[in-house]
Amino acid sequence: MKLHRTVAYLDGRPYTLITLRPSTTTRFAVNHFHDSWHVLSDRAGALLFARLSWGLAYGRHENTVVVIDRRFLDPTPFEAEPSLPIVLFATERTPFGGRAARDLRRVLPTLGTPTATVRWHTHGLTTALADRAAWQRKHPAPPVNREREHRHKRKPHHTVRDGLLVLPGTTGTLLHDAVSIASLTVSGGAPMAYEYLHRYTFQIFHDYRRRVSAARTARREIEALPVPPDRFTGRGYYAEDAVRRHIWVRGTEIRKERMRGRRVTRRPALYRTHSINEIQRSGKTPFERLANIPVDE
Repeated sequence: MKLHRTVAYLDGRPYTLITLRPSTTTRFAVNHFHDSWHVLSDRAGALLFARLSWGLAYGRHENTVVVIDRRFLDPTPFEAEPSLPIVLFATERTPFGGRAARDLRRVLPTLGTPTATVRWHTHGLTTALADRAAWQRKHPAPPVNREREHRHKRKPHHTVRDGLLVLPGTTGTLLHDAVSIASLTVSGGAPMAYEYLHRYTFQIFHDYRRRVSAARTARREIEALPVPPDRFTGRGYYAEDAVRRHIWVRGTEIRKERMRGRRVTRRPALYRTHSINEIQRSGKTPFERLANIPVDE
């Protein structure tokens, strides 16, 4: 696998930034749910992310970070909200504090021509996946302080630094995360799978791209109301967050219609109103509407 390498000065030191090549078609998304950050993608995304983690674990160079920037990020497949850039690094070889995060956030939009193209080696990953149980017996998982991890997940600012989703890991953690993520599988009968990791959850969908497309359409429809809804900045699926709930429900409707082979050309009557307030006064909550969608609507 070939990746791009760029040198940037962060916190007064030269760092090597490893980024995906522009020809990469795999995409990721990031959201926060149940007090945990989630990285979302499909099966191809899981394999790519696993290879990035595996290769990083065996890297020899100091001050090296893997960055998945906005070129390879989709909005979330639930409410089409923007995704944060993702940063991976090995804690034994790379310090990455608040100043480095601020500098990286500043230089990301202006990254120029990469310094070089590097070949990313992932020797051993295929063997580990062929017999995961045997590999795990030979490489026991690093000890985890569950209480500390729980406290950490409940403090998002420990994971998000200056608008970046920062996912550090020791060599052992990166290897185990890679095996866990690459082992995720989905199908039409089992359309979703996830893996709880130390600092985040990796989740994949069989119809990931369809979900992202439907969420984008739903957000455009809701925001196109004559009286646009206020933008909510809170995390999670709160009951009082009517706008996000309606986007999620409308996106689910669109996805179900498209799965039936129908082209969605106009909003249903509930959404041909003047504002979210009128939808709320209609007497139906979003989930009541979703549970009672007529088949031939």
